[in-house]
Amino acid sequence: MALLPRLGWLLFCTIVLSFASLLQANTSVSLDNQGQYTVTDKALWHPLPEPAADYSYTTLSRLLEQSGPAANTLVGRRGPAMARLRVHTNARQNQHWYLIFNANFIDKGIAYWQPDNGQPVRLAEFSQLDDQATPHLLHYQALSLPLDAAASGTLLLYVNAKQYAYPFSLKLMDQPEFNRYQFGINSTSLIAISVMMTLALIALMLYVRTRYQVTLACAGYIGLHGVGWAAAAGLINDSFRLADLNTAYAGMLIFPLAVASASQFTRLLFSCNSKYRGISRYLNGLTCLCLLLGCLLPLLPFWQAFLLSHLTATLWILTTLTISLYMLPREGFSARYYFTGNLIYGAALVFYMLSHTGNLSSSLSPELVVLAALAIDCLCILLSLAEWLSHRKREYNRSYYFARVDPLTQVGNRYAFNERQCELKQYSLLVFLDLDGMKEVNDKRGHDQGDLMLKEVAELMQEDLGDQGEVFRTGGDEFIWLADSHRQAEIHGFAGEIATRVAGIEQQLKHRGWQEIGISFGFAISSETESFSQCMALADQRMYDNKRAKAQTDKPPLTAATETTLLTDKRSPSALTAREIR
Repeated sequence: MALLPRLGWLLFCTIVLSFASLLQANTSVSLDNQGQYTVTDKALWHPLPEPAADYSYTTLSRLLEQSGPAANTLVGRRGPAMARLRVHTNARQNQHWYLIFNANFIDKGIAYWQPDNGQPVRLAEFSQLDDQATPHLLHYQALSLPLDAAASGTLLLYVNAKQYAYPFSLKLMDQPEFNRYQFGINSTSLIAISVMMTLALIALMLYVRTRYQVTLACAGYIGLHGVGWAAAAGLINDSFRLADLNTAYAGMLIFPLAVASASQFTRLLFSCNSKYRGISRYLNGLTCLCLLLGCLLPLLPFWQAFLLSHLTATLWILTTLTISLYMLPREGFSARYYFTGNLIYGAALVFYMLSHTGNLSSSLSPELVVLAALAIDCLCILLSLAEWLSHRKREYNRSYYFARVDPLTQVGNRYAFNERQCELKQYSLLVFLDLDGMKEVNDKRGHDQGDLMLKEVAELMQEDLGDQGEVFRTGGDEFIWLADSHRQAEIHGFAGEIATRVAGIEQQLKHRGWQEIGISFGFAISSETESFSQCMALADQRMYDNKRAKAQTDKPPLTAATETTLLTDKRSPSALTAREIR
């Protein structure tokens, strides 16, 4: 029983000592043979009530002594904060180390190195606005720390930002490790951002070419994400050397606009206006909300904008995963690509937010995880757009085909014939054909048999013409043959065979049991008239003349000899009489 009070006192002392260690926050690092160290002491950083009046070592030391450690927070902190870190190295020669601050938004960064046996030395300033003398590292701030052999001392650190994740970790790396780390972070970030901007440009070019709104929404979806992450990573500041404007904050400010574009892309991709009206209304409402936030965020304190952007991200993750799961069994490959990309990106965003709350420890860079996931998401989004465009093209081709093909006989219709007129070569031949006895077939055998007969007629005509011309059905029992060539002799030779061809088709129809059917025809050559409309009128008139002549006599009035006379007559078309044509 006496053991219990002792254990109680031991537990109490442990808690007191732990609390005292938090107050002291005298974290130390011993640098030996390892190339990288990560300081994760949650009591390392001390928030200050207000920014420092000056940045002298004495002033900053006094402010740190007067401050206390802060608790973890899900939404991060804002304003100034300080830290003190003991550093010792056992190296036998001078070394170059680097401090890496896991914070995107730093407006002011001051560091002092206080050797145990010497005066404090102010190191280069580190911030988004003043990083000319520090190594370029996207997403983070880096600071060079030269150390003498067997050096010991204290780092005094001061940062001020409108928003930062709390607590943010501090890494120390030697020269080789930092070079690898810098190359990995910068190259991966540049590749991911370049991929996003390239995909956005492709989507924009598709919009210029097609004028589909879904392609414009896709360009906004991908492009705004790319621009936002380029700004948040510090790439814009580093590229344009902006000294008075910290564009890293812009990534959070434009994020709602990216979600607005993503909402409209989703609505258009799945044709929600016509198929899923409830989802369409929700996405339109979310778009309006995000556009309103996009206008309001620049006017709010940044910590509020930061919080609202993260709430928007959470809402969008839930929205996109819910919609994509709903669309998976309904929308084919577009939904699969959409779901895959958003699942990867959503998981990365969750990882990012948890990492910046201190509740998840990982050696992976949260920013790089999100960037890589976002690049994959953008690729999947473009693939879903490509699938949408492919489906649209198939639908267009199908509609185009059925708009120009007679559904019964599968030959071109009048619309196709009108289009073909615009593509004629120098010389053309037009043949109008009209079936005789069609009404008799329908009355005696029924319309089903009449349709069957029309199919056989079209089939025989296509077989006879082959690649020499095209067949069009322009009415119930009316057909047109159209042939063209760059050589006039070829057209005349084809015209000389028309009567024989028509007679052959009539004979085959009778062999197939269609005794009632005959074919009246009339033709005209483009060289006979001054325009194609006149050529059509001439062929139509000759066809009706032929029909009337057949009604008066059993002998077909248009013979091959008559055709030869017509084609070799040197007089103008107006000089040819109706008797000569017959």
